[in-house]
Amino acid sequence: MFGDSDGFYEWTASDECGRGACGVTGEHERAVALLSQSLGSLAPGAMGVVRVVRLDRMARQPSYVYGPTVLRLRRAKQAMIARGE
Repeated sequence: MFGDSDGFYEWTASDECGRGACGVTGEHERAVALLSQSLGSLAPGAMGVVRVVRLDRMARQPSYVYGPTVLRLRRAKQAMIARGE
């Protein structure tokens, strides 16, 4: 189980038409796998990122404090193009 001080990984994928998916997980490898899977179902040119997030304990509503981007992916016609941060 994760505590308030533990970091999580938020992943987001979207294409030029506004279609996409997103999620949060406690495992970096799982975030990368889910992002890759989501990009594979979107049109070429779709982009995605994995960012470190933490729970914002001061917020009235559940929310995150966003940290650095740790991975960027773009779907090409034949393959994924990765860029680590």
